[in-house]
Order: sequence, then C-alpha cells, then structure tokens
Amino acid sequence: MTFYLKVVWQAVMVFPFAAAVIALPFLIHHYRKYGSMTFARFFLAYSFVLYGLCAYFLVILPLPSREAVAQMTGPSTQLIPFSFFRDLHKETGFLLDDPSTYLPALLSTFTLQFLFNIALLVPLGFYLRYYFRRKMLSAVLISLGVSLFFEFTQLSGLYGFYPRAYRLFDVDDLLCNTLGGFLGYVLTGPLMKILPDRDKIDERSYQKGERVTFTRRGLSYLVDLFFWSILYVVTSRFVSWQALAFGLSYLLYFGLFQWACGGKSLGKRLTKICVVNQNGTRVLLWRCLLRYGLLVVFLEAYWAVAWLFSLTSSLAFGSEFLSLFLVSLWFLAGVFVLLLETVMNRSSQTGRDYLYGRLSGTRLASTVLRQPEPIPPAQP
Repeated sequence: MTFYLKVVWQAVMVFPFAAAVIALPFLIHHYRKYGSMTFARFFLAYSFVLYGLCAYFLVILPLPSREAVAQMTGPSTQLIPFSFFRDLHKETGFLLDDPSTYLPALLSTFTLQFLFNIALLVPLGFYLRYYFRRKMLSAVLISLGVSLFFEFTQLSGLYGFYPRAYRLFDVDDLLCNTLGGFLGYVLTGPLMKILPDRDKIDERSYQKGERVTFTRRGLSYLVDLFFWSILYVVTSRFVSWQALAFGLSYLLYFGLFQWACGGKSLGKRLTKICVVNQNGTRVLLWRCLLRYGLLVVFLEAYWAVAWLFSLTSSLAFGSEFLSLFLVSLWFLAGVFVLLLETVMNRSSQTGRDYLYGRLSGTRLASTVLRQPEPIPPAQP
C-alpha cells in the first residue's frame, strides 16, 4: 500500500508539468467548441489527466535496472484465463467449500493484486459514462483497449528500453481491468442523479462562450503574435527603420490579412472569434485598418519616446531623466487604460469593446455554433 501511495504522490508531483504541456491544445480545443471554460469542465478534464498519470505510473513502476531485467529467465506471458484462482489455492490453500480458508485468502497479496487490477479502471468507467457520454459496449471496449495498452507496455520492455519484458503479460489482468471499467460504468448511474447535469454544464459553457472574454482574446492574441513576429522579421529585412517595419507588418497581418480572411486571423480562427462591424456584419477594410492602426499609433509612441531618449542621451542628466519619465508615464497610462477598459467590459452586457474598437466602429464577436451532444445512454 505504501508503494501505491508513493506512486500516486509522484503523479501529483509530475501533474503540474504535464498539465502545462497539454494546457494550450486543450484550451484551443475547448474554446473552438464552446467558446469558454467553466470550472466544472476544467475540473473534470484535469482530474481525468491526473487519474491517467496515476494509472500509468502504477502500471510501469517500480522500474528495475536493465541489468536485472536482462538476467530474468521466467515466462513473459500468462495466457490461461482465471489462473488467479489456481495460484490462490496453491499459495494459501483456498478452498471454496472450506470457510476457514476465506480470511487468509482474502488477506493474501494475490487477492489484493486482484482487487487492485479491478479498481484500476473503475474511474475510467466513470469518466467514459459521465464525461465522454459513451455507451456501455463502447466503454467496455475502451477499457479493454486501455488494459491491452498497459499489458503491451510491460511486454515490450517499456517500448524497447529493457531487453525483454520486465513484467508478466497476464490475461487475468485484462479481464480484471475490463471488469473494473464495466463496474465503474454501472456505478456511475446512481451518481449521475447527484452530479451536475452534463447538459446544464454544456449550456453554461455555450452561454459563456457567447461573450468574448479577456482570457479568450488573450489566447488568440498570443497565437497571432507568433505568426506576426515571423512577418515582422521578414519585413525588417527590407525595411531598415524598425518602427516602420513594426507598423507595416502589424497592419499587414492584423489589418489586411485579417480582413481578407473575413475578420479571422489565425489566432482568432483557433479560438473562434472574429472582428466584425458594430452591427455584426463583415468588417470593412478601412475599419479593420483603422482598428489596428490605432493600436500601432499607441505602440509606436514608445519608439518616438525612445528616439527622443537617444537624442538627449548625450545631453544633461535632466533631459535624459525626462525621456525615461515620459516612457514610464506612457506605459503606466496604457496599463491603467487597459485595466479600466477590461473592468468596464466585464461589467457590460452589450459586448462593449475596447476604445480602439469603439473608435473604429468594430468589435470582436464569437463564432461558436452550438453542436448537438450525443444522447446519453440509458441507465442499466
């Protein structure tokens, strides 16, 4: 038991790093489907990842040395079903017609291993029914597939890392794991009466997805910054003045290219948002250029102050200090306006956009379309 708790603790330690790796693709997929993220869906998805890590660690750990595995001579497979009962009788003297043998058999390591193999995929059955809304046959087949993956992982010597299988490929493990997935599926039926309704979770997600949140537009902007930076580097090769290269590449990507794509840049297409006119129609070219041109003017002001700083750097300390003060003041003013606008946008129920959007007569709109969910299976 101490070993199992240690493995779970190792999974908890590794989980934040694994979560960081899968966070971006998951956010993009979630926003593309629902346009938002509720806490319930976030908790279900990431608890599923944690469970998967724990299950995988419990299967592959502890890892022996390669030298120890190379010296193993025992069989690598056990293909006779229900050999567990034969081994239990051999080790504990268990007899079905002798009640005095029940307790020693129940407390034996064979029984604990048998129960563990069943319990291993019980949570998978829960997730398949409640979260993924699979039917019973599908859940059983997926449980069998996951169990086969675990067994072949051991049979392959951890995908070739070891010279041979370091654990036994046991058909009884397949049966127990699959039974565990089935039991988890069945036991989820009564739990679904007290758990949050999946349809209501989806409805809240769609309702929230109708609004373009700060997180959503921020994720879109991060993706766009990556592609814009490539264009900026290319533009800088032909335009020596960096401020001009910045403004030109910014307007080419966020203005012209985005307008040509129907108001959807690459980042906005991933998160399913787009730039539209205030009345919701397709954005006009001049409005799209004006929207991001205003941003360019604001950002280019930093270059102007930096240029002023370079001119005064050889003069008295007071002029140099004034330039630094202007840069800091402009930056703080921008942060203040951004925070103020964000607070006002969150409290607004009318899809209020930032200042540059209102001045250009544009706004961001969600393009998420509600998709019919599969009908949940009837409870057995």
